[in-house]
Amino acid sequence: MPELAYVNGVYGPIHEAKVSIEDRGFQFGDGIYEVVVAYQGRPWLLDAHLQRMRRSAQAIELAYDFDAHPIAPIIVEGLRRSGLSDALIYIQLTRGAAPRSHLIPDDIVPTLVMTFRPLVPIPDELRNRGARIITVPDTRWANCFIKSVMLLPNVLARHEARRRGFDDALFVTETGEVRECTSSNIFLARNRRLLFPPRTHAVLHGCTQGFLLECAASIELPVEEDVITLDTLLSANEVFISSTSVDVLGVTQINTQVIGDGRVGPLTRKLYQTFHDKKQTACSLE
Repeated sequence: MPELAYVNGVYGPIHEAKVSIEDRGFQFGDGIYEVVVAYQGRPWLLDAHLQRMRRSAQAIELAYDFDAHPIAPIIVEGLRRSGLSDALIYIQLTRGAAPRSHLIPDDIVPTLVMTFRPLVPIPDELRNRGARIITVPDTRWANCFIKSVMLLPNVLARHEARRRGFDDALFVTETGEVRECTSSNIFLARNRRLLFPPRTHAVLHGCTQGFLLECAASIELPVEEDVITLDTLLSANEVFISSTSVDVLGVTQINTQVIGDGRVGPLTRKLYQTFHDKKQTACSLE
């Protein structure tokens, strides 16, 4: 069973999985999610993802008992049943199903859904040439640190980028402050220093981003967390993004502006290699 679903205690084929049409995740986007990858059958950075999921649930007052009903064993069992070695695991937790009302029922039971699919690696062509991205106004809500399923602005921005022949979109405020891409954090390198936007409520605090900061420390690369303007980003020596699904991916063009010399830079390549080596070592030791 290469692709598998889990819904409230039941595993089965994805095409057979169902949730109620009255689920508040469907009706209101009232839910949170995480995306985890597994390598060699082992979930990667799982503790960090589950801790962030707890924070997201707490932020929207979603009453799921993570201690009485832990998620990690469900993931382990799903990987065993699917037989997948390298997998992409989607976890969605909604407030649950109830007759449609803006008021939240007191006795509502959360809905937990997961899917297990083969992990599709980033194409070598994209990794070698680097991503091309456009900038779009940041029209999202103010609490992007919550990994909410309300992703319509992200979806529309990514769709517009692809329609125009780009790979992704970057959210920028009216004042020119750089935030993040549709599903990844952004970094720039200048004068052998890394810079990235502040981890406020306006951006997602990436698990991969956190591990990448550890990688930078291991090669004695200075890192600074500070406000980045679009002008500063466009004048960088190198730009790259990070996320669960891409690890570290160079950015070689923003709008019509070529970044650096238009090639994935040496610092980005070094960080990717360090990231990859540390990930391989960690997975082999678990």
